[in-house]
Amino acid sequence: MKLAATVLIPTHDHCQLLNYSIPSVLSQTVRDIEIFIIGDGVPEGTRKIVADFMKQDERIKFFDFPKGARLGEAYRHEIILQHAQGEIICYHSDDDLMMPHHVAILQHALKNADFAHTLPVLVLADNSLEILPVDLGIADFHNMVLTEINRIPLSNAAHTLQFYRSLPYGWRTTPVGAATDHYMWQQILSQPTCRAVTIPQPSVIGFPSSHRRDWTIADRLKELNNWQKAWQIIL
Repeated sequence: MKLAATVLIPTHDHCQLLNYSIPSVLSQTVRDIEIFIIGDGVPEGTRKIVADFMKQDERIKFFDFPKGARLGEAYRHEIILQHAQGEIICYHSDDDLMMPHHVAILQHALKNADFAHTLPVLVLADNSLEILPVDLGIADFHNMVLTEINRIPLSNAAHTLQFYRSLPYGWRTTPVGAATDHYMWQQILSQPTCRAVTIPQPSVIGFPSSHRRDWTIADRLKELNNWQKAWQIIL
């Protein structure tokens, strides 16, 4: 049975943060989706949290793998090819918040494209916002992402399932020193037939772990809770 979208949430050790990231995906205005949580060597606490969510919503499926190489990219490839039923494939980092219209925006964009992303908005450790300027329709930006600099976070990107099946490799173990998302986007954008588009509209709030290495889990939960409340007022 074909669905509108498959949303992949790779996770390793963020456990309690899933209590915020998963509900943000469940809140999508597009209801015809499936949510695949891909465990990459998760602790027992993650299994319990995911099991509780699965009882609440049958759209959630959990794939529990042992710790793989790098971020378990090979698991994503296996899941997409063997299990995904969505016409488009979206991604969500386990510590980000997805706005309710995110899937709808990308679904519309991918009617005439193979790869799409929304405007990246990051919350920095001092609670300030950073917007990453990028437009794949401009040659300089396209070449920048294709070569050395990535400005497209995992949570902002999506592609069609049909296009993914045409890729030479798909998700695969990323070389040491390279960013996993960037390595994948480079493969996608290097395909001569790839139709890539930028949607200049925010749809995800990103909270980069690299900016929060010395934070406690309590700090991170408080931050997500505050931002979740704030956007509910705005929206």
